[in-house]
Formats: sequence, C-alpha cells, structure tokens
Amino acid sequence: MDSILREILRKNQYFEEISENRFVPQFLGLIVNNIVIYHVNWIDIVEREIIFMHKDIQTHPIASVVLDNLNSLMIITNDGIKEVL
Repeated sequence: MDSILREILRKNQYFEEISENRFVPQFLGLIVNNIVIYHVNWIDIVEREIIFMHKDIQTHPIASVVLDNLNSLMIITNDGIKEVL
C-alpha cells in the first residue's frame, strides 16, 4: 500500500514530492477518512503509516493513520474538495 500511495501522490497535481517519503500538499486542508485536518504542511509515509505534520509542531504529528486503515484522502482546494485516494 505504501508504494501505491507514493505513486498516487507523485502523480497528483496537488502534491509536491520533496523526498521518497515526504510530500507537501498545495493546500493546507485535507480530509482523511472523512475527518478534516487543517494546517498540514507535509506528509510523511513511514513504516506502513501516513503521518500528517505541521511546521510549528515537529515533535509529534497532528494526525497519523495506519495505511491499512486509510480509506479516503481528499484535499480542500480553492475550487472545492478534490479526491486524491
């Protein structure tokens, strides 16, 4: 699942790949499994987990989800909500 998610984010216009495991969303609002998460500055994919980070809180994530439990990922854009996964 982690390699599939990396490939989806690489091809998505709303994410920029910084490194193999780090992606920066173009907009700071994401919807993960129908839960809104704001102020996501970057996403890390590590050890079968997706971690949502904020630049001012680098000691712990603002949210994380085990990839096996990731059902949906959407981004809130200026044009509305766009499905990523």
